[in-house]
Amino acid sequence: MTTLSPDDAIVISTESRDSDDVRAVVDSNISFVNELRRRHLAAAEISRDALRSYYVDFYLAQVLAGGVAQFIYNARWAADVNALVAEGLAAIGATRHLAVFDDISSSMVALGAAALEEFLARDLSGENPVRDKLDEATGRFAAASQVEDLEHLNAAWIRSLPNLVVLPLADMEAAIAARADALPDRAERAAAALANEPEWLTIIRALCREAGQEFVQVNGGDPDHHWQGERVFAWHFTTDAGHHYMLQMDGVAIMFDGATDEPVTGLNVDPD
Repeated sequence: MTTLSPDDAIVISTESRDSDDVRAVVDSNISFVNELRRRHLAAAEISRDALRSYYVDFYLAQVLAGGVAQFIYNARWAADVNALVAEGLAAIGATRHLAVFDDISSSMVALGAAALEEFLARDLSGENPVRDKLDEATGRFAAASQVEDLEHLNAAWIRSLPNLVVLPLADMEAAIAARADALPDRAERAAAALANEPEWLTIIRALCREAGQEFVQVNGGDPDHHWQGERVFAWHFTTDAGHHYMLQMDGVAIMFDGATDEPVTGLNVDPD
């Protein structure tokens, strides 16, 4: 029997494998990958299959939340992410979805680098002709979804993989810690990540500290969040106390409880 190296194995929990919830194995893989990334493992040090499944679900979640334009905006139309989405769609047998994604890729080539840069530099909400043009593909995505359920295909593919490793939750946590501890330059990676993180993430971390909570991960951006009758951009994230989101308005960042929509804390972020 061949022994898998850590970066070949896609790891899920025993509990997810035994669950009747079709999403359980997909979510378990996502959690494992998120924890590896939170501990500063690079993509090359994580199973390619785990990343394929991860980014197919990211693509699905982003399009369902805000259309194709939101995926492009939040993923920054990054070549490495696009490759993993395309590879993942092909691997799980989502041929109709892959055709839609190929069409999106062709549209992005036609859009051009300068227009893409301008699109990514501006707010996704409000009047945005490029966003509206890109979102024309959302209807084709919805049509493909009538035939191909990405959640079911993704879950079935994970279960079929020969490099699948199933562990109890406690052993999964130990495996994550072992991989992180094996990094010879872990401290340097952590320092570099902190120094290069975007301003909005630094603000989220500060809000979490102000609230006395431990930041866990960013879940994504939502350009279609509604607050007091206005459409605003929200960053959703998880802490040790659950789901939260942040709004930035008039030089103030406010952290809200994701379950109750009640404000938790706020910070003045106006540079002046």
